[in-house]
Amino acid sequence: VTANFELGKFFPDKAKVSAPLYYSVTKEKTKPKYNPLDTDMELDDALEAMGSKQERDSVESIAITKVTNTNFSLSNVRVGIQTKGHPMPYDPANFSFSYSHSHSRTTGETTVYENEDNWNGSMAYSWTPVYKSWEPFKKIKSKSKWFDIAKRFGLNYLPQNITFNTDIKRNYYELQQRDVDNLLDSQLPLTFSEQFLWNRDFSLRWDFTKNLRMTFQSATHSEIEEPYTPINKDLYPDQYTAWKDSVWTSIKNFGEPLDYSQTFTASYHVPLNLIPIFDWLTTDLSYNSGYRWIRGTDLEDGTSLGNTISNNRTFTVNGSFNLQKLYDHIPFLKKTNERFNKNLTNTQSAKKKTTTTSKAQTKKIDTKDTTDGKDAKDGKNDKEKAADDKQKAQLPKNKNTFEKEIVIKPDTFLVVTHSKKSRRLIVSAKDKEGKSMPVKYKVVDDNKIKVFNKTDSAITLKVSVTPKEPLDDKVWYKTAQVIARGLMMVRNINFTYRNQSAMSLPGFMPTIGKAFGQRGGDIMSPGLDFAFGLTDEDYVRKARENDWLLMNDNVATPVTTNLTKDLQLKMTLEPARDLKIDLNASRTATDAKSIQYMYEGTPTTRSGQFTMTTISIGTAFESMGNATDGYHSTTFEKFSRSLEGFRNRVEAQYAGATYPANSTLAGQTFDPANGGVGLYSADVMIPAFLSSYTSMGGNSLEIFPSLSRLLPNWTIRYSGLGKLSPFKELFKSVNINHTYKSIFTIGSYASFSTWQEYMGDLGFITDATTNTPVPNSMFNISTASINEQFSPLLGVDVTLQNNLTCKVEYRSTRVVNLSTTRVQLNENTSHDWVVGRGYKINDFKLFGGGNHRKVKGGKNSSGKDNNNNQTQNQTQNRAGNSRNLNHDLNLRFDLSYRKQANITRDIATLTSSASSGNTAFKFSFNADYTLSKLMTLSFYYDQQTNTPLLTSSSYPTTTRDFGMSMKFSLTR
Repeated sequence: VTANFELGKFFPDKAKVSAPLYYSVTKEKTKPKYNPLDTDMELDDALEAMGSKQERDSVESIAITKVTNTNFSLSNVRVGIQTKGHPMPYDPANFSFSYSHSHSRTTGETTVYENEDNWNGSMAYSWTPVYKSWEPFKKIKSKSKWFDIAKRFGLNYLPQNITFNTDIKRNYYELQQRDVDNLLDSQLPLTFSEQFLWNRDFSLRWDFTKNLRMTFQSATHSEIEEPYTPINKDLYPDQYTAWKDSVWTSIKNFGEPLDYSQTFTASYHVPLNLIPIFDWLTTDLSYNSGYRWIRGTDLEDGTSLGNTISNNRTFTVNGSFNLQKLYDHIPFLKKTNERFNKNLTNTQSAKKKTTTTSKAQTKKIDTKDTTDGKDAKDGKNDKEKAADDKQKAQLPKNKNTFEKEIVIKPDTFLVVTHSKKSRRLIVSAKDKEGKSMPVKYKVVDDNKIKVFNKTDSAITLKVSVTPKEPLDDKVWYKTAQVIARGLMMVRNINFTYRNQSAMSLPGFMPTIGKAFGQRGGDIMSPGLDFAFGLTDEDYVRKARENDWLLMNDNVATPVTTNLTKDLQLKMTLEPARDLKIDLNASRTATDAKSIQYMYEGTPTTRSGQFTMTTISIGTAFESMGNATDGYHSTTFEKFSRSLEGFRNRVEAQYAGATYPANSTLAGQTFDPANGGVGLYSADVMIPAFLSSYTSMGGNSLEIFPSLSRLLPNWTIRYSGLGKLSPFKELFKSVNINHTYKSIFTIGSYASFSTWQEYMGDLGFITDATTNTPVPNSMFNISTASINEQFSPLLGVDVTLQNNLTCKVEYRSTRVVNLSTTRVQLNENTSHDWVVGRGYKINDFKLFGGGNHRKVKGGKNSSGKDNNNNQTQNQTQNRAGNSRNLNHDLNLRFDLSYRKQANITRDIATLTSSASSGNTAFKFSFNADYTLSKLMTLSFYYDQQTNTPLLTSSSYPTTTRDFGMSMKFSLTR
C-alpha cells in the first residue's frame, strides 16, 4: 500500500503537512512437493488425521516454510510553515523527519522462528537566512576609485546556511532453531545479535564579507550502549527492563562515541586590487584543517589501549603580479605598450584593403563621363571650383591651425573647442587690429581649452590653436619607447606557497565531549589548537605533561608527523613582440618524524624527500668520451679532485667539538686522526656534486640547498619569423621553440639511529666496525640526482602556404645519479633528432571522377526529354551529397635518430666504463583516407634499427612493421 496524504485541515491557513507513506506486506508459503514414489504420508492427509486445531497448526508450522516481510516508512515529513521574506531559525519548515521499520519473520522445518527488525529514524534541520549585507559605505557619492574598497565592503551578520542531521539506526536479529531429534522437550539455545547506532553531523557556511569566507563541518558516530541480552519482553521481562533502562541512560548521554571528524576551511581574497595604485596585485589566502578522533580497543579486563587522534592543515598563498597594469600607470609607458601591442598583421591588412579601395574608386572616377561642365578627375563644375578657391584663400597658411574670434567677459573664461585631438598645442591671440597679445589658457582635454580674461573689461580675441608635431614622429621618442619596452620585458609574476602538515597520535586516553570534539575540564582535550591544526611536534610534550598518553612500553606505536613546504614561482618575459620566455622555479621539501614518546628521552627518527630546480647547462654539452679514452669526463675529474677540499671544510666546522659523553672517546676534543669526516660521506660528496655539475656555487656546504640558491628553468617561444617580409609569402607560420629543465633531487633519506647532536645539524654517529664516534650530519642519504632535459634544445615548426607542415627538433636528456653507498656516479645520456612532415590533400579522388552514365530517353512533342522529374531530382540530391563529402588524404612522414648511453664512473678509482646504450634509427609513414562518411582507410609502415653500444651483450636488430586497416563506424 502506498499513500500520499496532506493534513492541512489540522493546521492554520496556508500551512501544510506532507508525508509520503509506504506500507507493504509480503507473505510466502512453501509446501513440500508430493512425490508418488514416496511412501511418506501427504501433508493434507496428515492434517486431516490430527484431532485438534492446535495439533494441525503444530504440524503445519513444521512442514511449511513461511516468510513474512513487513515494511513501513515515512519519508521527509515536513510542515510548510515559514516566516515570509526572512526565514527564522525556529520556523517549522526548517525541520524534516523520516522513519522506517522493516520486519522479517521466517518459520519452517528447522526453524522455530527467525526474526530480524531494522529501525531507522532521522531528523534534518536546515536554515538559510535571506537578508542584505550591511554596507555602511555604499552610499558614498564620490566616483573616485580610491573609495571602491570602502563601497564594496559588506558585512554579513548572519551565516549563509546552517544544517544539522541526526539519525538513529537499530538492528535486532533473533533465531530460535528447532531440535529435530527431540521435538517435544528439547529447546536449542537462542541466537541473537544487536546494534544500536546514533549519527550526528553539523555544517555551517558563513561568508563574513565578500572576500572572507568560512565553512565548518563536523560528524559524530556513536553507539548506544545496551546489555548483551535477548530483547523479548514476553519471554524475558526482567532482562527487557534492564535493557530499556540502560538504553535510555545512554541516549541521555548522547551515546558512546565511536569516532569524530571535523573540517574547517577559510579563504580570504586580499582586496589590494581595489586600491588604484595596487590594481596590478592579486593575492589569495586559504587555510584548511581537519581533525579526527577514533575510539581505541579495550581488552577483556577493561584496560584501554588508548584512542587515536589525528589532524592536518594546509596553508596556501597565491599571488599574481600583472606588471603590465603597473607600467600603464605611467602615461609614457602606457603609450609604449599600446604601440607595441598593436597587431601588425591587422594593420597591414587594413592598409592593403584601403589601397585597393582607393584604386577602385580612382578608376571609377577616371572612367566617369564628363558632362554638364564637370571635370572628369574631380567631378566638380567651374562654379564649385571657384567657391572652393575662395574658401581656401580665407584659410590660414597653416592648414592645421584652428582660428576663431571670441569675446570674453571681464574676469572670467571661455571654453574653446578646437577638435585637434592633442594636448601639445601652440596657442596665440590677436586683437581687432591684428596685433599679437598675450593669452592665458589651460588645456581641458584633447579637443578643448580654457581661455581666461583677468582684466576688468570685455575683450575680443582671434584665437589660433596649432597642434605641435606628434612625438611619435620623432626619432628620439621612438628610440626611448624601444628602450622602455625592453626594460618592461617582465610582464607577469605568479607564485604559490603551500605549507602542509599532519600528525597522528595513538594512545590518546581522553574521550571527546559535546562540542568541537573536546572534553571539558580545566584544560580542554585534545585542545582547540589540535582540532584546528595549529600544532607541531611540541604537542607531544604538552600531551605527556597533561597525562593524556598511554605510557606503556609494550604498546610502542609512535607518533608520526609530516611537514611539506612547497614553493612555485612563474614569470613571463616578453623582450619583443612574438617572443615569450616563461621562467619557472620550484622547491619542495618533505620532512617526516616518528616520535617514540613512551620511552625515556623520546627517541625521534626523521625521513623525507627534497626536489629543487637548478641550472646545470654548464656541463650539459660536455663530451661523454669513448672507449679509446676511457670515457673521459672533465667534470667528473673536477668533482673527484674537489672531494678532499670539501672534506677539510666540513671538518673545520667540528674544530673544538667534544665527543659525546656515552662514546668511547667521551670528553676528548675532536681529532681527525681518531676518525674524521669520511671522504665519501654524503656531507662531502653532495656539496661537491652540486658545485661541479650545477651553477649553484661552490661556497656552500648545504646538503639541502636553501631558497637563496634556487635557479629557474625556462621555455622560449618565438612566432614572429613568419611575419617578416622574406618569409610571409612562403610560410603561414614559423615557430621556434626551446625548453630547458633541470631538477636536483634527493629521493629519500632517513636519520641515523645513533646520531647525537653537537651543534645544529652537526653531530656524531657511531661507526659500526670500530664503535668510535664519527662526525656526520644526522641524515643517511644514499642517492642524489640531477635530471636535465632539453625538450627541445631547438625545435622549428613550419606551415607552408600549401598546408605542408614540417617539424625539426633536437632533444637531449641527461640523468646524473650519485650513489654514496656504492661510491659511484652513473651518467645516462640521450640525444634525439626528430624530423616530421605532414600534408593534407582535400577531396582526393582515389578511384577517379564520379561521372554517371546517361540513359537515353524519348522526347515529347515539345522537344524535351521524356525522363521523370522525380528521378532527376533524386539523382541531383545524390550527386550533391557526394560533393559535400570531402575525401581527405592525410600523409605523415617521421624520421628519428637516437643515441643513448649509460656510463658508470667509479669515484674511488677514477675509472669509467659503459654499462649499456644503443643507437636507434626509426622511419615511419602513415596515410589516412576517407572513403565515405562511415569508412576510413589507413596505411602504415614503420622501420626501426637498433645498434648496441656494447656488442658483447646484444646484437643489432632491425624491425619492420607495415599494414593496412579499415575502420567502419555506424555512429556517424
